[in-house]
Amino acid sequence: MSDIVVPLPSSSNDVSLTPQHTPSGEPVTIDYKGDEYKGVTSTAVVTIPGTRITDINLPVLAVQKQSPDSVGINPEFDGVFGFAYPSLSKHHPPITAMDALYTNDVIPNNEIGLQLCPYEMTSNSFINIGNTDVTAKCGTDGTSIAWVQSPSDDQFTVNIKSILVNDEPVDLPEEFQKTIMENGRILYSSVETCFLHMRFPEVVVDVLINAILDSGAITVNINIFSDKLGKVMVKKIFSQNYAMLESVVFAIKAGPNDNAILGIPFMAQLGLTFDRAHKRIGFGAGCGCEVSTSKYPTISNGYRVLWPLTQVTRDFISYVV
Repeated sequence: MSDIVVPLPSSSNDVSLTPQHTPSGEPVTIDYKGDEYKGVTSTAVVTIPGTRITDINLPVLAVQKQSPDSVGINPEFDGVFGFAYPSLSKHHPPITAMDALYTNDVIPNNEIGLQLCPYEMTSNSFINIGNTDVTAKCGTDGTSIAWVQSPSDDQFTVNIKSILVNDEPVDLPEEFQKTIMENGRILYSSVETCFLHMRFPEVVVDVLINAILDSGAITVNINIFSDKLGKVMVKKIFSQNYAMLESVVFAIKAGPNDNAILGIPFMAQLGLTFDRAHKRIGFGAGCGCEVSTSKYPTISNGYRVLWPLTQVTRDFISYVV
């Protein structure tokens, strides 16, 4: 999503903004996390607490609040801040708040810094609009260590060259990242900040399941006994739901063969930079690196480990992009 989405004034009492010309806005319909919202394009004076964005006139989408628990628009989270590229904007003509902030020198960089943390450390999560005041951490200066170019300029996409489980490459489906969309673009894999799990082709999940079973990582207590779950049960857990493994803390689900989605669990212990100016994604030290040991992810370029300098034990799954 590229736009700031807020409820219409009649749908909310406190949105920290004042719409300027909502009645004359262009009608718009958006799809967000499986729900459809109707509203209008507009401009509004926006304030985002804790940032330098104070009383700034920005483009927004003002939508009707569908219900008290609408995703992203509820008493706790009264809006959505989208920062994808202008090609996904619903405004007429397309324009994004990020571009407006950068063009008007409100932020020095057309970038977003993002740190998402595991459940026990969620208070350390943040979004850094403009990616300013970056602090050193865990043997780095706090900036990204490795960069991946986005092959498209709509979503934040990555071209996954291979997927490894226990350091062994998985044979990816023939159609993986080969689908041509209506706009002529290739359906690459994407990095999704609002996706609650990671989604891979079923063949990848099958290989991962077998690796987990062979390692003895999944057990279940029945009364006073500890028995391994059978392969059929484990496959059912993965195929019908997404599995949360307490010891490794990741969520993964089988999906279509044509691409992968790297959701929140992928970035839960990495610091990410979404560089809109250069159409690339940066990876660096993230949440918990100060205290984590063997379970912390490594960053490599396919030839050598870039961080941490002393390579740690790898988890079950790694990616080469």
